[in-house]
Amino acid sequence: MRNLYEHGGNIYDIEPRKQKFILDFSANINPLRISLTVKKSLHRYLNDLVFYPDPKSRLLITTISDYWKIKEENLLVGNGSTELIYLVLNAFRDSKVTIVVPSFTEYERAGKISNCKLEFVFLKENKNFCFNPSDIKKTDILLICNPNNPTGNFIVNSWQKLLDIPAGKIFIDEAFMDFIPDEKKYTFIPLAVSSKKFIVFRTFTKFFALAGLRIGYLIAHKDIVRILKKYQIPWNVNILAQRVAAQCLKETLFIKLSKQLIEKERKFLYQRLCQIKGLKPYSSVTNFLLVKITKKHLSSSVLKKKLLEKGILIRDCANFRGLDNSFIRVAVRKHKENLKLIRALEGCI
Repeated sequence: MRNLYEHGGNIYDIEPRKQKFILDFSANINPLRISLTVKKSLHRYLNDLVFYPDPKSRLLITTISDYWKIKEENLLVGNGSTELIYLVLNAFRDSKVTIVVPSFTEYERAGKISNCKLEFVFLKENKNFCFNPSDIKKTDILLICNPNNPTGNFIVNSWQKLLDIPAGKIFIDEAFMDFIPDEKKYTFIPLAVSSKKFIVFRTFTKFFALAGLRIGYLIAHKDIVRILKKYQIPWNVNILAQRVAAQCLKETLFIKLSKQLIEKERKFLYQRLCQIKGLKPYSSVTNFLLVKITKKHLSSSVLKKKLLEKGILIRDCANFRGLDNSFIRVAVRKHKENLKLIRALEGCI
């Protein structure tokens, strides 16, 4: 039986001596990795590990506030956006929660732990996993990922579509919004600041390649933030994460180059995958592609095993609610690495 809560990026299940030779396409991390300036800041702050971290994350809060031109009272920092998703559902425990799937599986686990009544709205493959707001029935909380993981598309791209949904609150996970060239056109941060109905989650994990440091934040109305703070444990964000994340938001050149690279390489990877008979990639707006295996008698687990033998790790999507063992997900990486993936797939299909 598949583990519903298994994720990509788990290189630790691979034999240790082989880990450093693996090209990891299973985790949707910026292929430019950590910028040189951020690496230097890591070394600069090592001596500060002797101190407790600021429980209010003031430096980072101020930096995020300046970056988005919003007030500090609208922000809450956490040990990755996943921790904040758990915290928020705990704060609104026992609610009726509707989750649009397939999507990030931790929404479901967080809801179960918080004793929420869960309902699922399925994005249909025959409609290219597009979202229909009319499918949402009355609910306390609607939880969506936008752009969605693993389908790669926008669930919603206009405020009006969300405002008409019969939900008491709407939680929007924007973990991959950073990769959108004109993200300010699509983010729901302004709505979250002004309305108690919305909470937006953001993370430094994907775009700034800080998966191992664990740092994220949420944006909400000041009254909601005040309530959520009561549920936070002390010192939940370590001192390195706070200071390095603050540095990341100042990396304007790195941000620009990353967006350009992903835009170019996503188009390239999609076009080449379309040419492989036995595979059907779905169009994406972010840094990964959902791919259906159309070749008979070839499952996602078998293909994953074959590629691993070639030193490539992909995401088997069989444990996503709403998908099965005919789906995989691949991250967009640098050009030479994407070529290696293409050649490996051509040899396996």
